[in-house]
Amino acid sequence: MTPVTDEHGLPKPIGWYLKEADQLITAFFDDAFDKHCITRYHWMVLRTIANKSYINIEAHYEQVKYFLSLSRLNGIVDNLATRGWIQGNENKNYKFTEAGERLYNAVNKTYEKQLVMMMQGVSEEDYNHVIDTLDRIINNLNQKVSIELKE
Repeated sequence: MTPVTDEHGLPKPIGWYLKEADQLITAFFDDAFDKHCITRYHWMVLRTIANKSYINIEAHYEQVKYFLSLSRLNGIVDNLATRGWIQGNENKNYKFTEAGERLYNAVNKTYEKQLVMMMQGVSEEDYNHVIDTLDRIINNLNQKVSIELKE
């Protein structure tokens, strides 16, 4: 497969691929989420609850702070609670209600189908190679920022 090129016939930079993939993935999954009147960010919260049985807002914020502000995360959690899909306690730990668990299961079926379609033709080895490469780039950039801050 030949790389996408710019107007001069040169391969597009990695940043173009990252942004293009992010936009396409978001749009692709938004179609599935729209059917259930939720967003990608609602889904992040729901999946965390499904994987850990509850979510603590402050702890979860550390995982999503590059995507969401704390006030936006609180708004999403409040929205899910208002709809009766999650309930919280005084420690800001939230878990599914029965309705929330049903919603999660329904959305997850759609999500899994979408994921299979998205990954068609991509082997586990290909996927792992891309993730490994991106991880190394991220680590390199984090080290560079750390070195620059010390200088």
